[in-house]
Amino acid sequence: MRFHMPVFLSIVCILFASTVCAAPLHHPHSILITPQQLHQWITEKKTGLIIAEVSWGGPKDYDAGHVPGAIHINTDEIEYDEFNARSSTPADKLGRSTTIEEDQAKGLSPDSTLPRNWWNIYPDTLLLPALAFMGIDVNSTVVLYGKDPTAAARLAWTLLYAGVEHVFLLNGGLHAWKTAGFDVSTESVTRNPVANFGAKTALHPEYLVDVPFVRQKIKSNAPDFVLMDIRTRDEFDGKTAPYSYIPTKGRVHNAVWGKSGKGPWTMEYYVDKDGVFKTPQEVEAMWKEQGIRGDRHTAFYCGTGWRSSMAFLYAYMLGWDTISNFDSGWYEWSMGSEAAQNPIDTFSSK
Repeated sequence: MRFHMPVFLSIVCILFASTVCAAPLHHPHSILITPQQLHQWITEKKTGLIIAEVSWGGPKDYDAGHVPGAIHINTDEIEYDEFNARSSTPADKLGRSTTIEEDQAKGLSPDSTLPRNWWNIYPDTLLLPALAFMGIDVNSTVVLYGKDPTAAARLAWTLLYAGVEHVFLLNGGLHAWKTAGFDVSTESVTRNPVANFGAKTALHPEYLVDVPFVRQKIKSNAPDFVLMDIRTRDEFDGKTAPYSYIPTKGRVHNAVWGKSGKGPWTMEYYVDKDGVFKTPQEVEAMWKEQGIRGDRHTAFYCGTGWRSSMAFLYAYMLGWDTISNFDSGWYEWSMGSEAAQNPIDTFSSK
């Protein structure tokens, strides 16, 4: 959370131009919100407030109980691997779990197919209408949570990339909400789509880097760039390949380990067991131990962008000046159509 001390430090940086302050604080707020603050917003009927429980697939957990007023958002609405024609493909081969209505919101028909995308987010022409279908535009205040906090982080990064400035994560998720004594609802909330997102292209394209960009930086050993690997130590060292659809082992050449969790679906270095997020200062101290200080363009990657999205959000809260999510991650880097051009390291203690 950002209070008086960071503001004081920013002033010190300006006055003394210290090299220690190479990454100025420039973001207007922390993205972490307490249950009490969210409850106050709900009570006040805050204008433009969208609350969403985020998960992959259908609303199973959502239906069991959610924050009152929350809608459910399926992560497949913002990203995909394969997109096969609904009209001629068995349901289990579609490559996505979206509904017909969610596809149509992007202007896609049952006959539509799209190129392989390696679980990257949709291109802007399809992504921004998808956000509008959720009821979100550039002026919305969006509060996200999920049983898997990386799912909420994935959408939060996507919204920041698109241009929504007021994006929040409910700290501690639904567990914290209930622990605070607030009621949950099992009533499904109908979305209120907006006519358009309010922008024709993403307003923060710098928050996303792709394979050609990273390849150029890595091959040239660019001194102004560092790539942080947000996977397990065993993934980083090339000892395991925990995802069945990503059998390749190793890491992007010269990547630095930024830690994640004990397994590929956990983030203990960033989130406590009760779902409460570590403070940005705790994560910053951990990264400094790895030699990462925010004084260079820092990009984050993992398998397919969920864990790296959470790391990005921490750098965002810390006010690091030049940060990006390498959305393609290890999946496209090691298995995509240009994989043979991409340098890979394995089994190093770096």
